[in-house]
Amino acid sequence: MKLELKKTGRYPFPMGLMDFTLQADEQRAFAACMDGLYALELPPPDNNRDKPSPTLLGQHTSYASSIALSRDQSKLYSSAYDGSIQLRMLSANTNVPLEPTLNERIHAFWSWQMVLSPDEKWLVSVTGQYLAGAQDYSPLPSEEPTIKLIDAGNGQTVHAWNLLPSVQCVAIDPQSKLVAAANLMGDIAIYEIESGKELAQWRTTSFTSWGIIKSHCYIGGIFAIIFSPDSESVYVAGMGDMRDPMAGNGKQLWQRFDWKKSPPEKIQESSSEDTGEGLMEALAFHPSGKYFAMGGRLRGGNWNVGFFDATNGRLIGQAKTGMRITSIRFSQDGKTVYLGGMQGQPGIKDGKFPDFGYLERYALSEKE
Repeated sequence: MKLELKKTGRYPFPMGLMDFTLQADEQRAFAACMDGLYALELPPPDNNRDKPSPTLLGQHTSYASSIALSRDQSKLYSSAYDGSIQLRMLSANTNVPLEPTLNERIHAFWSWQMVLSPDEKWLVSVTGQYLAGAQDYSPLPSEEPTIKLIDAGNGQTVHAWNLLPSVQCVAIDPQSKLVAAANLMGDIAIYEIESGKELAQWRTTSFTSWGIIKSHCYIGGIFAIIFSPDSESVYVAGMGDMRDPMAGNGKQLWQRFDWKKSPPEKIQESSSEDTGEGLMEALAFHPSGKYFAMGGRLRGGNWNVGFFDATNGRLIGQAKTGMRITSIRFSQDGKTVYLGGMQGQPGIKDGKFPDFGYLERYALSEKE
């Protein structure tokens, strides 16, 4: 199977877009941006005349890093680099700023990423500051838990786990029973929501580099993680090994692990024939489960969002967007993919920053 993409929309935001979510009918998008939370009315794919402007709904005291929407479209959750999570209650009129009904600071440091469980009972947020803890620059253990499971109704912490900082990404499985998280050093852990028990922890050395040119330090790590649709395996993404951390020329890389084996076993990874160079920051499975997407920044190569067959792991579709992709979402019917991110960071012009956050929409066509 081959996948063809056709761009059907590109919508700017005032500042860099860190994450986004969609209403089920795809008529509205909500975005977590560097300067706050936005709503955007989406025109139909065949309407290229209207140029909608995003509406600011609210702000954290620092960059908003993640956003999630309840299925009934009444609750909007967000997290930020101020270490807080917020809840806003939505109504039919989303064109006015909304004060949060819940505003809890759950981390002393940044919330790198936050996700809402499919059953909407739980939020999980991850944090951690990388500080050198030894002569080999391995990270100092965190003074606070780096992974927190939060009751989505009241904002209270239910479970807290420690994985070496910084923990950059987190996922909840489709059955809302498991949490997966991964960090800068390539450590991956699986936790059971009901009991709080750690079920597995292991390290892959493929994503973390030790620089021997210009800079002697660790760089890289795992920046995205997802479960397979059956929860039997986990996928992680980032950038392959580099000798020069400043070059940013590691391979676009994903790996798949059977986490239930003891020890967990790598069972698939991206082929060097399919990939270029750059840091990958986003993963998402197509609703059919037949393939998944990986996206991020392009350093060299043909694409910065690639689509991979879930059976054989080979590249089946691609796009070169020109922006850094921070988040990927498929429509519920699987016919559309949305990409969020940012392009550059322009200087101030006429007293303000030009727009540099973007949401792009692509129609998908499967070809045998």
